[in-house]
Amino acid sequence: MECTKEEIKKRIIIRLVRWKKWGGAHTENVLKGLPSHLRRDKTTKQALKELERDNWIIPAKKTGEIHYSLNQQKTDEMLTFYEKYCKNQQD
Repeated sequence: MECTKEEIKKRIIIRLVRWKKWGGAHTENVLKGLPSHLRRDKTTKQALKELERDNWIIPAKKTGEIHYSLNQQKTDEMLTFYEKYCKNQQD
């Protein structure tokens, strides 16, 4: 089953918001909630790039891996998105 970029973005935002990964709290497990066929998919990479470009997530190179956190400066925008599109969805 194909997932759209928007669905992948929702999954990433859901995971980071529920784990409270804001600002300096980074995690490398952002993709582990996705089905295995999507983890290295081109659409997933594009979704991550768009979230980075829109400054919703902040990448950080830690221990040889890229870790991600939510941008605290976009809190209101992201929480509005989360409440509207993600709140009742599963991880």
